[in-house]
Amino acid sequence: MTTATDTLIPSNHLFSGGCGDMVGFANAGFGPRFAANHAPPAIATAKANFPGIRTRLENINGLDMRRLPRARVLVGSPICTESSPSGGRATPKSQLSLDDAVDDSETDEDPEEDEKSTPAAWSRTRATAWDLLRAAEVAMVAGHPYDVIAGENVPGFRTRWLLFDAWVRGFGDLTYMPFLASADAAHLDAGDLGQAPQHRNRLLFAFVRKGLPAPDLRPRPLSTCSHCGPVRGVQRWETQSRRRVGTYGTSYIYVCPNRRCGHREVKPVLRPIRDSIDWSLPARRISAGKPGKTFRPYAPETVRKVDLGRARFGGEPFIAILRNHCVAQSLDQPIGTVTAAGTHHMLVIPGDSLGDCRVRMLSVRERARAQTFPDSHYLQGNATEQTRLVGNAVPPAVGSWLAQRIAAVL
Repeated sequence: MTTATDTLIPSNHLFSGGCGDMVGFANAGFGPRFAANHAPPAIATAKANFPGIRTRLENINGLDMRRLPRARVLVGSPICTESSPSGGRATPKSQLSLDDAVDDSETDEDPEEDEKSTPAAWSRTRATAWDLLRAAEVAMVAGHPYDVIAGENVPGFRTRWLLFDAWVRGFGDLTYMPFLASADAAHLDAGDLGQAPQHRNRLLFAFVRKGLPAPDLRPRPLSTCSHCGPVRGVQRWETQSRRRVGTYGTSYIYVCPNRRCGHREVKPVLRPIRDSIDWSLPARRISAGKPGKTFRPYAPETVRKVDLGRARFGGEPFIAILRNHCVAQSLDQPIGTVTAAGTHHMLVIPGDSLGDCRVRMLSVRERARAQTFPDSHYLQGNATEQTRLVGNAVPPAVGSWLAQRIAAVL
């Protein structure tokens, strides 16, 4: 990949992580100039994929924003763990560190559901959102303001953070106009990077300097109308969803844009996870237990899900979903959200009996494909660190979709 040149729109990237937004913005004609993160594997990943880019290994809260090179766009997606409760909880979550061990064999519990919550963790990670505002202010005072500050987060970033409105007003005080959109990564087509074979509901934001055109952040996924055929779906929100922030199927649906069919509901065309599977990777019989030097049987709940999936899909391979309230799914559908733990998706190849079923967790590269990273993307660090880089990343296709719409107004 290349750094910024005179023909590319220069961009700076905070929270660079696995470089998902950097890959996406580069795909849309931007030239990443700067990347910052507190984790050595993240900085190593940035250098490996963007030779010559300026980097800073530092906690974003302590980063001197005067060190950032001039750029037209600042990209940053603050830590989102505390804003994404599972199972309907409303209590903030504590942040998982990059060094937390990941058991890549299985789990029957959602790691995000079982994290103990601490107000201190919520305050610490919310501070990362203010760092975007701090960077915007420093650039403006220096006389070279950003044209756009953009990023993404989970919907709870808007609905659960009490200071979200104050945060947005801060950008208004710096003469920026806010533009927000809710979308599922599975519904956003970014051209070369395609769609994510993964459901990942996100809130996209772009703060645009006053005087510039408004970006069109309306998702219009290719969909199928039973009356009109292929169409571009239009979001229709529940009447009570005043904030226009939420998740597909709960807060909004897509409808046909044509009046002649009465704007009936349409279903977006999805990309299956099947194409992301590497069939050359070995799997082991479930009766042999988990990988390791000593025998460790799979949890009864895992075995139950494999058995239920085997009965449902017959001899066809499928994904057993190792998280609460889920069982199994077809490979012809997108998978659920890829997380930093990476322990939710088990590939099952059915055998003649339950014990003969061969199983394995999705590999780091397969999860990276679900995030729409190209196979040429180099991930640095050990397996645990790479897993976190992938799960915490902005899907490159989502970054590219957002970047394309920002480029159109610059």
